[in-house]
Amino acid sequence: MNLNYFKSQDFFSRLALSFGALIITAAPFWIFLYVVLLCFLSIGYDYESTKYYVILVLIVTACFVVVVLMLMILGWILNCKSNFVINTIVVIAMFCALPPVVISFAFMVGILMLPLYILAGYLVYWYLKGGAKYQPKVKPALKVKIKLS
Repeated sequence: MNLNYFKSQDFFSRLALSFGALIITAAPFWIFLYVVLLCFLSIGYDYESTKYYVILVLIVTACFVVVVLMLMILGWILNCKSNFVINTIVVIAMFCALPPVVISFAFMVGILMLPLYILAGYLVYWYLKGGAKYQPKVKPALKVKIKLS
């Protein structure tokens, strides 16, 4: 990897954008997790109940999604190329993220976590396009000719 990339504007803008999205949404995420755990504890540890297993699956998938999201952000900051395995993990994480996202919007916490959801959506698009191989098309600037008479 070219070390000049770490001095470039792309590196610092990606770093600032990802830290901003993570810092803005950190408090709502922990509050939401606290509420879910309180609901989990209020149900009790009735192992025969299906609610116990549903909440347990939601918590495990949310943890999987958070780990994959952190790896996606790290790969995006470091400008890594994606391959079939990474694309498969990204697609699986995307489908695992749908229930926690829907539940967070149902509890109105999703509005506060919107910057992270937008970043995650862009990262899925970026990885499926090829990662570092994908370069957005830059439109040429408009040239105007002025005649002075």
